[in-house]
Amino acid sequence: MLYFSVGVFLIVLQGTFLRLLPFGPVVPDLVLVLCVYLGLHHPTMGAALGSFLLGYSVDVVSSRLLGLNAFAMSLVFLSVYLSSRSIWIQNPLVTSFVVLLAALVKGAALVLLWAVFLSVEGFWLGAARYIIMEALVAALLAPVVFALLRRGQNYVEKFRVAAQ
Repeated sequence: MLYFSVGVFLIVLQGTFLRLLPFGPVVPDLVLVLCVYLGLHHPTMGAALGSFLLGYSVDVVSSRLLGLNAFAMSLVFLSVYLSSRSIWIQNPLVTSFVVLLAALVKGAALVLLWAVFLSVEGFWLGAARYIIMEALVAALLAPVVFALLRRGQNYVEKFRVAAQ
């Protein structure tokens, strides 16, 4: 329930308030950071479904084409899950790098899907610049979001133990 409410909050935050910041069209992808966190710390079928639903919710709220972000978030979750099985990821610097790579995977998947389904002249150059900028911003914010999620998870666990 914690991740569901955090996901809804991040979708609203990302779709409204963060677009008002003076970064131009670059909006930090905090939903992607949540999907990376789920892939690293909660590799379950429910988290995979949650990543898909988070991406689909982003599509519903702020995308003209349904399914692009759902596919991209599922791909991010799967790639992070598979990489976390082979390497130990706990350092904030390493998790920021994982978020950076995940954002680049998501961006490449979106660009590939746009190129396949929509033919837009000059799309590649502008898209590459914004994908890299959004990936860097997401990577910079990842340690803060991860720390808040861990703190929330610890609070929920303490509350659950106290209720028993």
